[in-house]
Amino acid sequence: MNWDNILEGDLRDTLDALQEVFKVMGIDYYLIGAVAREIWYVRAKKSFRKTKDIDFAVLVGNHQQYEELRTFLKDRKGFQDTKSNSFVLITPSGLQVDILPFGGIEMDNGVHVEGVGLTYINVNGFMEVYTEGTESVMIETGHQFNVATLPSIVLLKLIAFDDRPELRTKDARDIANLINNYFDLQADFIYEYHADLFSMDNEELAEQSLEEISANVIGRELKKITGKNSVLLERIKGIIEKNLSQEGPQSLFVSQMVKETNLTASVMIKWLRKMLMGLE
Repeated sequence: MNWDNILEGDLRDTLDALQEVFKVMGIDYYLIGAVAREIWYVRAKKSFRKTKDIDFAVLVGNHQQYEELRTFLKDRKGFQDTKSNSFVLITPSGLQVDILPFGGIEMDNGVHVEGVGLTYINVNGFMEVYTEGTESVMIETGHQFNVATLPSIVLLKLIAFDDRPELRTKDARDIANLINNYFDLQADFIYEYHADLFSMDNEELAEQSLEEISANVIGRELKKITGKNSVLLERIKGIIEKNLSQEGPQSLFVSQMVKETNLTASVMIKWLRKMLMGLE
């Protein structure tokens, strides 16, 4: 894996500092967002939209532990607060780091903190990804990170879009891109664990595109990640169904998928139906 594409300069230093602090404080965490996605893309020698933001989900027991973490980063590593978002810190080199708490700090799938700007986030799905949807990745420098899997990234993006569709249109585009590239990124995994989708005895299966197979596999993996949380599973199904039945090709979600892939709305709807099939 060519980590030079991910861990360059300031970003490398930031990840090193964060890993050190998490270890000292005994805090479990995993990478989400653009850096997590780029890790899987780099494995297949693919590129995606670059980002200078880095997102961590951190498991904390209460508000005090979360504030101690932020204070440690500010006092020991030179991070600074922002005026627009109480979950974001800025590194000495100017990188934005989102530190998103979940666990004992949650109340009704959300977290509220004292501060300025954004002080509330929805962390629906974070615990399920932590327990069922991460993979430990060893990088060339010898550091090890738990990283959200591609289906986990899809899950979190579905929820983020549903929470704030007017502000999260990029999530729909990212999901379309993931489906479009998933087979290249995870071919060995698909052949090993989802070989039944290649049955030539079933005419419907034989006519599937690789992208439709990918969407189906992602749906199956989403069902595994949600585990026993039937409420979360039904929410994920509902998000997809809403954009299939209530709004159809005119949905904001589908239209953003079209923009990302330059394919038709009908193709995007096929992908979403296959994902829903995997969930069911």
